[in-house]
This record gives sequence, C-alpha cells and structure tokens, in this order.
Amino acid sequence: MSESESRFATAMDVVRAAERNRISREELVSTLRSWTYEPQYKTTGLADDWEARPNSFDAVEYAFILGLIDEDDYELISG
Repeated sequence: MSESESRFATAMDVVRAAERNRISREELVSTLRSWTYEPQYKTTGLADDWEARPNSFDAVEYAFILGLIDEDDYELISG
C-alpha cells in the first residue's frame, strides 16, 4: 500500500478531495497514477452502466467527466 492509499480509503476519495480543492491537480494525477485499482464492475444490462466501484478506475473516469483532469492527464494515469 502506497502512502497515498493509506491517506485515502478509495480512489474516489482522492477525486472528492480534488473536487473540494483539498489537493492539487498534480497530486490528484500523481496519486491516481500510482493507485492499485479494483476491477470495474459492469454487467450486460443497459442501466448497469451507472454502477460504479469507488476504488476502481471509475474514479478516474469520473474525474475526467468533472473536468478535474484533462485528456493528457487521463492518458498519463491510464497508461
């Protein structure tokens, strides 16, 4: 477990901290880049796309949707 993972319970907690301006964009990107993600949960139903796991890569996708990270950051985190 990294230092960041001991500071935040889930990847979504990292995103929420950035959303509330408690951490910088740089810290958000750095933390999410080194995060150990759980698998995303997806099933085949149409409504299931709204299901998310707070400690999965869903958090990164949510940060992108909110505009907390840009396309370059997204690529850096996912790469």
